[in-house]
Order: sequence, then structure tokens, then C-alpha cells
Amino acid sequence: MRILSILFFLGMVAFGTSPAGTAFQLDFKAYCMDGDGELTDWVSSRLDAYLVGSQHEQSTHGHRWEIWSREAGGTPSRYAVCGSLRDGDKPDTIRLENTCGRCVGFIVSRKTADGKVKRREFELNASKSRHFRKIPGAVVRLEGERECSQ
Repeated sequence: MRILSILFFLGMVAFGTSPAGTAFQLDFKAYCMDGDGELTDWVSSRLDAYLVGSQHEQSTHGHRWEIWSREAGGTPSRYAVCGSLRDGDKPDTIRLENTCGRCVGFIVSRKTADGKVKRREFELNASKSRHFRKIPGAVVRLEGERECSQ
């Protein structure tokens, strides 16, 4: 679990900042999935939330926890574990597939070559997928997921 937590942390460090320096501000929260609930309030540093979650895991002998994120004042999300983003079945597309057995809301962003970022939230039922066009110079990124509103 520690190795997974470290990989999770290293993989998510980049999500809180924008290389162009514009974009958006994220808040973070450590959340225990084994009944203890919120471990922190919303904090501006992913590292602060990670350290609290890691200490909780050690003190409770393996409780599972996640780091949730939200755009300042927005809907909370967590690191995407149910989404698979890869080349699409159709030419010049990228495919996002829901790999979990339940409905999941995904947060996807596209950063164009000129530095503009567009973000969309949408829900996919179990084993469903959605395609996005590949645009030269643009990067599509899966930023997080949340529970469906159903």
C-alpha cells in the first residue's frame, strides 16, 4: 500500500499546477475510505493532504485513503481509478473507458497548443466509453472522478 501511495503521490503532483502559469487553483483533502471520513479540511497543498493521509495509514494499520481535489469552490473529485484513457477504435480519436462496475463521473481536460485549458465533467455507466477527437498540439488528460449524481 505504501508503494502504491508513493506512486499515486508522484503521479498526481503535476495536477495542482499549470506549466503556463494560468489555468486554475485546486484544493485538496485527505479522505479515509474505511470509515474515518475526512482527515483534513480543504487545503491548498497536495503535499499537506498526502502527509496527513500517510500518517493516518500508518497509525490505523492500513486504512485505505484517497486525496480528493476540487477546483476552488467546485465539485470534489478524486484520483481517477476507474478510467482508462488510450487511443480510440476510430481513427484520430482518444477513448475514455469506464472500467468499474458502476456509474462514474469523470473530469477531463484538453490543453491546446496556445495554452488554453477546457474542462468537462460527464458521467459514464459501467463498461461504457466516450471518444474525443485528437487535435494536433493538444493534450487530453483525465483529471479525476467522482460519484454519479444518480
